[in-house]
Amino acid sequence: MLEIGTDYVLDNEPCYNLSELNLMSPQSKLRRYRVYIVIRGDRMAKHMEDLGPAKMFHSDEFRIPGGVVNGRRIDIEHTVAELRDIADTLRESNGFNKRELVGKRAHSIHSNGN
Repeated sequence: MLEIGTDYVLDNEPCYNLSELNLMSPQSKLRRYRVYIVIRGDRMAKHMEDLGPAKMFHSDEFRIPGGVVNGRRIDIEHTVAELRDIADTLRESNGFNKRELVGKRAHSIHSNGN
């Protein structure tokens, strides 16, 4: 699905995805951006918020899904405000154990070399 650009998001908008990524700015400096993909009508809209120099952030980059594609339909489970709260918690906790995301079973498979 093609997304359009937008210069704002609203707290109560359905949010398909929120990411915090280190990207080059137009001035060729590495900066941390918060990237929202919201649903407006029947289209996805992308908004990028500059959070500052990437070196100020000690947490890893991350993506938080707020919805899923279900056939030809997108089911949204979260709003902009909800995903922003989750992102703030992740960033302030200085990251997380990535192995927790895949569970013990996946870790034991990789540990056994299978």
